[in-house]
This record gives sequence, C-alpha cells and structure tokens, in this order.
Amino acid sequence: MTARSKGKRNKNKAIKREKNKAKELKKLKKTLGLLDEDGMDLMEKIKDITVQKKQKEELDKVKDEVTEEIFKKETADLVDHNEYVEIVNPKSSVKHVFNAKTKRDQFGSYPVWYKKKKEDAKKKRKEGKIVKKRQFRGRRMHFIDRNSAWKNIA
Repeated sequence: MTARSKGKRNKNKAIKREKNKAKELKKLKKTLGLLDEDGMDLMEKIKDITVQKKQKEELDKVKDEVTEEIFKKETADLVDHNEYVEIVNPKSSVKHVFNAKTKRDQFGSYPVWYKKKKEDAKKKRKEGKIVKKRQFRGRRMHFIDRNSAWKNIA
C-alpha cells in the first residue's frame, strides 16, 4: 500500500467518523441507560443530585470542624496534656511514674531504655537535616580514599 492511498483512506475515515459521531454517541448513551425512551438526557438530573450531595457533605464537614474547634477551646484548660505511664521496677519494686512528653520519672531520671542521642538523631532525620549514611560497598583499599577515581586497582 502506498503512502498516498494510505493518507486518502485515513482522510476519508476521519470524515466518516466526524459524520457518524452524533449518532454513535446517542446509541452509546442509550445502551448505557443515560437516555430514557423519550431521548431526554438523564445525566443532567444525576449531576444536580451529585452537586447537592457534595454541597451537603461540605457543609457537614465544616460544621464538624467548627464544633471540634469550639470543643478544643472549651476543654483546653481542663485537659492535662502530660500523659503519665506507671512502671514498677521488678527488682526494687519501686513505682516510677514517667511523663510521656519529657520521658522523665518523678525522680527526674530517664528510663533505662531511653537513649538521648538516638532520639535526637530521629528528630533530625524527620526534619531532613541528616541523612542516614549507607555502608560502603565493594573492595576497600585503605590507602585510597572513597572519592578517588583509583578505587579498584588490582
């Protein structure tokens, strides 16, 4: 097939597609049930209903947010934000009450499992100030630094 005949065929098909577009669309809508027997478009009715539902949902969301804010303002002075965790030491049977925010007990000491350096590193990683270093892979030669182009000398 020559390029000329292929071009003509594509051109004629495009004209035919444009001509039959309206008929095909109507047929498709009818098969999908978007048109009733009279040929009336049901999509407009559906759009109206969905718009009303969306508006109602948005109103409900705004009302919930406002009531939540009012509730927080009213209860802000009543709520104690420092949560306490009670742990009994099994060896000495001493009761320790840890503050969840400061991680200290009533004597001012940290729990055994608490590591300050680890906590700070987590915080910095979350803020994006430090990146966890990946381990150097491959053969390491002690006399050449990592950034050198002479990495793998036999």
